[in-house]
Amino acid sequence: MTDRRRFVAACVMLTSMIASSATFAADKPPIKIGVSLPLSGFQTPNGTMYRIGITMAIDDVNKTGGVNGSLIELLIDDDQGRPDQAVLLFRRHVADGVIASLGPISGTNWESVAPLAESMKAPALNYTALKPGISKKPYAMRLHPPDDLMIPEGVVEFLKKFPNVKKVVIAGDLKEASGASGINEFQKAATAHGLQILDTVGFDTRATDYSPIAIKIRGLAPDAVFLSAFPPNVLGVLKELDTQGFEVPVLVNALIWPGNFPQTVSAGAKNVHTIGFNTNESAPKIKGHDEFAERYAKLSGETTSLAKPANVANATLAYDAAMLLVGIMREKKIDGTTDVEKAREEITNALMALKSWRGLNDITMKDTGDGYIRSHLLELDVANKAWKYSLSESQR
Repeated sequence: MTDRRRFVAACVMLTSMIASSATFAADKPPIKIGVSLPLSGFQTPNGTMYRIGITMAIDDVNKTGGVNGSLIELLIDDDQGRPDQAVLLFRRHVADGVIASLGPISGTNWESVAPLAESMKAPALNYTALKPGISKKPYAMRLHPPDDLMIPEGVVEFLKKFPNVKKVVIAGDLKEASGASGINEFQKAATAHGLQILDTVGFDTRATDYSPIAIKIRGLAPDAVFLSAFPPNVLGVLKELDTQGFEVPVLVNALIWPGNFPQTVSAGAKNVHTIGFNTNESAPKIKGHDEFAERYAKLSGETTSLAKPANVANATLAYDAAMLLVGIMREKKIDGTTDVEKAREEITNALMALKSWRGLNDITMKDTGDGYIRSHLLELDVANKAWKYSLSESQR
């Protein structure tokens, strides 16, 4: 059975203890928000980093008295990265009276929960799934740009850096929703730029032997490889390509951007690139970015077993998602005494009306119910085990 953990964010262990938070709040019931994350299994690093981002936001809110006199209570549960568990948890959170849910995070899980949010009339806000076309307005909205927005921008910058690339092999995970959708979007982008697609090589999420895949790629002799898969699969492919002495630039979609990939990759590290909109690098033009990155790194180091140095990546968007909900609740005068169904309706209507939002990220909402944030090509700073922008600002 799923290990249920309920966190009143004022005292959640991932953030600093706020013993005096309750003194700021009026004597009202808390406002409940559901959070579904993979806190076990191979996606644990991703789930852990997003948990930090969300609890940082709610801690900041509860320290100043909460929302309209109520503290926020996070119901954080482990979906194990499994769609059946994500569905079960969403139903449980709705029954427990959450006014909205954050997550789940993967394309497969989001695709499973989005229609359920619509049928149960309970708003869910996603901040990281990549598969296009799976958000369900008005109840299931996504702040994170999907692959059909990110991959074209990443490929444009990749070809600026590697103008001699003419022939590519596209490879990836055919079983996971975001992996399969990334393959499709890479095919579209390659065709749009007149690249010759030598072949498309698929594999399963649970694959362990990548030598046949690497042998096939090497035999096709591409100028570059476009790859869509989770970090364990990407690490396996890179290791086999390196073992076989085949070195070409590799562009992976945003599935490897968050989590501990930069700290765990070794073989082929200098060849790998990804697509994203944030790094650990200083960004003084983005208000609050550097302060967030410093706090995030400190909390990650003190409270989790995440690999070091902490990879900020899109933890900023988890923070933004929580703060967006908080802003809506404040504006609509929602507190712990508000009828839950009314609160859900108010939040749903506000999300539907949202055109843009500026927090740590500059988000524009599309008619699809998805957010757009300008994406860029990233490469590994191998020495510092961190992502960095691959092109200068003037080159992008």
